[in-house]
Amino acid sequence: MPYDDGAPVITVDVTMAVQENPLIPRGGPAHRFVLETFARTGRSPTLDDVRRRFHLATIEQADALVAELERAGCVHRNAGDSAITHAYPFSNERTAHRVQLSQGPELYAMCAIDALGMPFMLGKDAEIASACASCSGAVSIAVAQGSVNRVSPAGLVVWYAKVEAGCVLATALCPDLNFFCSTAHLQKWTAAHPDKSGDMITFDQALARGRQVFENLLQDAGES
Repeated sequence: MPYDDGAPVITVDVTMAVQENPLIPRGGPAHRFVLETFARTGRSPTLDDVRRRFHLATIEQADALVAELERAGCVHRNAGDSAITHAYPFSNERTAHRVQLSQGPELYAMCAIDALGMPFMLGKDAEIASACASCSGAVSIAVAQGSVNRVSPAGLVVWYAKVEAGCVLATALCPDLNFFCSTAHLQKWTAAHPDKSGDMITFDQALARGRQVFENLLQDAGES
């Protein structure tokens, strides 16, 4: 699949990106429950959902369990709010990246990489809808039977932001990890955002990254 639209192409080795950003931590049965609830309902579980699932006596105990997941980096909550806002790759808030599962809910992914990894994590066919972060042009990707069988536009690339070690990925990395419909559009965006640090990766590299991070996350999450 061609990605070069005539503009200079600068790519980063996806293995380098993997080393810079470790895989998502695993948080045991509670983490798996959060992921399964997102996948089944399209939203995060409430504290009462957590309390019932783990036979806890109080909401405070459920909050403490979720706080453990948050400290481990498995989920994210906004300051002063008990609700789970993010559990990689899922977002409880609207984002530019929508994933419609076959025979399942529409889900919001936290970033382009998360959207690509989600169907493989869940083992389901899916339609991914997003937009070019430069021109807002439609991005459409179809996943069926474990393979990507449609990418539109054909020159799709992804901006892979660089962030400081130890940051909260949900707020520091994900907002800038977006699709661009062409190399030229990405370069236009970077010229307008000189404060942003990162590299372009091809669609294939982004897909490989998404699969590596998320394909086994659900089954591994409950083993910690």
